[in-house]
Amino acid sequence: MSPCRLILAAVLAALGLACGFLIASGVPTASAGSLTPANGPLAPSAGALTPSAATTTSYVDGISDQSLPAWDGGFDQSYFAGLFEDTWVHGPGAHIAFARYVVQWNVMSGDYPRYLAEFEAWLDDVSSIELKPEIALTSYDGSRPASPREYRDELVKILGRARTLGHPIAWLEAWNEPNGQGGESAADAAALTNAASSVCEGEHDCTVIAGDFQDSPGVAAYEDEYVSELDPVPTNWGVHPYYSVEQESEAPFEIVREHLPNGGAGERIWFTEVAARICTDFAGRLVENGEAGQARHADWLVNTLIRHAKPVHVFYYELLLREGREPSCEAEGSDSALYVPGGDPAAPDSPRIAAAYIWGDGGGGRAPGEPGEAFLANAAQATLTGGATL
Repeated sequence: MSPCRLILAAVLAALGLACGFLIASGVPTASAGSLTPANGPLAPSAGALTPSAATTTSYVDGISDQSLPAWDGGFDQSYFAGLFEDTWVHGPGAHIAFARYVVQWNVMSGDYPRYLAEFEAWLDDVSSIELKPEIALTSYDGSRPASPREYRDELVKILGRARTLGHPIAWLEAWNEPNGQGGESAADAAALTNAASSVCEGEHDCTVIAGDFQDSPGVAAYEDEYVSELDPVPTNWGVHPYYSVEQESEAPFEIVREHLPNGGAGERIWFTEVAARICTDFAGRLVENGEAGQARHADWLVNTLIRHAKPVHVFYYELLLREGREPSCEAEGSDSALYVPGGDPAAPDSPRIAAAYIWGDGGGGRAPGEPGEAFLANAAQATLTGGATL
């Protein structure tokens, strides 16, 4: 790819999916409600609640961006895909090892050809850069499994298809955010988790990640009922700490952890989805965080929440929007994605500006070729750089 094309691709980035389009993104929108932030960050958790350092991460090591096959109109020729691989997957400071996808639970039924094609393209693309695939099941159209048996049969088909394509799934979230986007009762969500466990203990070699709870008000009672219905009880637990990040308070996450089996002691916690992206104050009022606010939230996520919670893996949602759109709560319903250079893309100096924005131009104490302002002043970079304080 020519340098000119690389630069123009950065300016005109046709990447990502807005979270408002749930049918394509699978990313939940937090429900409005009340949440009183703590007066300040909680102290790091007691050692009994913390996995050993060797099994935890201090930074984001996975992405949850299933629009990846559409980056720059196609992953194979995508400028950003190359940058992402060279910088974060295989570069000197690489630490992104996982990729996550939220798939329609009955995508193999024959009723969802577009969803299936998108899922298979995602599997091919993430595997081509040696990311480890991890999936969650959900419903985008309101359809639900009639029974755990039906769910089990459809899950076996999904895992079988991935294996046939040469990309076996080793980690599985039984149901995406059952107390939020997934919209399942606690008892039904537990039954689906039990079914997933039977599959992973049987014909497929995989690990079930239970829970996948959003840290929203009311999660404690939901979680207690869910845990009481599990058989077997997994040791890996997914959490979506959106409320914690938006409020910059560890209290919502701590509630989730306290209601895990054994009060969270010895449990392996995954942040299976998180971003500095919530667009309301949970009383329904629009909060347009903007680039600076997004970076502040991401800085808190990495340098406070991840540092204290010590999750085993963290998946960040999302990277870039289609057609060069800027993140916007009002227009997009999300402000988690990368901000891109503004201005007229036809301006004579736009290639130079774009190059500096993406790569750095030697200004600000940075050597030419180092990441530029695009990565130093937005949420995705704050989480993907291993926790450097902004």
